Formats: sequence, structure tokens, C-alpha cells
Amino acid sequence: MLGIVLCGGQSLRMGTDKGLLSHQDKLWAQVACDKLSSLNLPVKFSVNPLQQLSYVGYFGNEQLIIDNPSLDIKGPLLGVLSAHLSNPEEDLFLLACDMLLMETRLLEKLIHSFKADEAFDAYVFIKDNQQEPLCGIYKAKGLKNIINLLQTNGLAKHSMKYILSNLRVCEIAVDDQDYRYFGNFNSHAEINGL
Repeated sequence: MLGIVLCGGQSLRMGTDKGLLSHQDKLWAQVACDKLSSLNLPVKFSVNPLQQLSYVGYFGNEQLIIDNPSLDIKGPLLGVLSAHLSNPEEDLFLLACDMLLMETRLLEKLIHSFKADEAFDAYVFIKDNQQEPLCGIYKAKGLKNIINLLQTNGLAKHSMKYILSNLRVCEIAVDDQDYRYFGNFNSHAEINGL
């Protein structure tokens, strides 16, 4: 299994690259990387071509997965499928770089569910009856099916939630006291309280 830190968003509301913002003297991308690394996973960073030069300076080229130009899609799915195409045999553990408060113990819950029952294509948390697609495990076999759907024009939408509707998903309920760990930060106003 490979840990993937999703950093390739446009960060329009933030106005600057979120993965390269600093929190407690660490880049947001590094904070997410450390959490995935603590699960004994090798970790790579999913970035878009415009970010490549900046990220190489911090993490080195071998740790980057650049969005695949052959994929005619946008959003997180582009990063996920690019990571899959460059590592087609690996299951992927995704974590968005802006889920700053995510706790390792919650990530361990996903790993536990994955090991306990391998019958699913994806393992994600569910909060307020909504799936949390950007913190989850996606098996290589399920992602291969998504690539096939994409190539045969079988994907009506490119949202991660729509992708999950095409997979067998193990949903792990989020306890009320853990809701805050699933927040993602999109603007300077949201991070002022950190």
C-alpha cells in the first residue's frame, strides 16, 4: 500500500498553495506525510504540473506524482488516477493535505477495517451520512475499474463521491467527538484559529 498526500488542488479560496503553507513549523504536505508515514507506509505527493518545481525543492522528484496529462479530468480524481496509473499494483491510502487536524488513530481505524475485510474496493469514513472520500483507502482493483469506466465514457461525473458510488465501499462511522478532525481548511479565515 502506498500513502498519497493530495496536494494538486487549485487552492483558489486560499489564494496560495495549501500544501506549502506552514503549521507548527511544518508544511501542510509534510504534516499529512508524517501521519501516513506513521502507519509504516511509503508516501508520495500528488501535485499538478505547475507545482512540480516548488515541491521538488522540498521533497525531491522521486516522491512526486505529477498529474497524468493523458487523463481528461480535473479535481482530486485526476490526482488519484494519476497515482494509480504510476503505481497500478498498489492500493492507495489517500489523505488531503488540508485535513490538518486528522489524527493517526483514525487513520489506523481505516487500516484495521481494510485488514479485517478485504471484500471492498474502498474504505472511507462517513459523517452526517456523507462519505469523506479524501481520507480513505482505495484498492488497485477498484481503481482499475474506474479507469476502464473512464476510457469507455462510463463515468457520468468525475467527483470522488460519484466514483465511490461505482465501488463497493466499506463505510466507517465517525463518532460525534471526532467530527472536527475531518475539517479541511480552504481560507485564511478558517486557519486563524489554529
